[in-house]
Amino acid sequence: MTLTWLVVMVCLGVIIFWCMYTYNLFEGKQRQIDFWWDEVDAHLQLRRELIPSLLDRSRPIMGEQVAIIDGIAGIREEIVNELIGTNSLVVGYKLEQLENKLSSLVRSLKDAFRNHKEAQMKPELLLVMGELESIEGKAITACKEYNKLTGLFNASIKRFPANLVVGLLKFKPLERRIFGE
Repeated sequence: MTLTWLVVMVCLGVIIFWCMYTYNLFEGKQRQIDFWWDEVDAHLQLRRELIPSLLDRSRPIMGEQVAIIDGIAGIREEIVNELIGTNSLVVGYKLEQLENKLSSLVRSLKDAFRNHKEAQMKPELLLVMGELESIEGKAITACKEYNKLTGLFNASIKRFPANLVVGLLKFKPLERRIFGE
């Protein structure tokens, strides 16, 4: 009888240990994913802060691009209002769409900027544009890392034997994000 209890206790201990290990594994993966999305969010915040400087410097020089400049200003304002309205750093679908629309307009302004001789002669505008390109590149890189880890996390949730306990441990598949397209 004591041998049976010993076997049961060892099996129970192994199951408890495995559940703790699985929980810690998924919790660690989720922390990494959160870290990379925080990186994306930080770079997008830097971009939002840099855009008024870009617009102030480019508006007098690139007057013919007023539609693009006004579009960038409008979308930036809409993003800021959306962030204030949600009282959260959680990026929703609408905010994600606005950020991507802003990226598209900024790319259009960059293309126009590259073809504008007077704009190319303004070092302060070149500096702001270079900083903006650097920030967007870092945000895109962080988003790719986020999506890679999210894909691995979602695949891990479906694998046996972890799939037996992930529901009990409250882990759910995460959505991939698209930025910079």
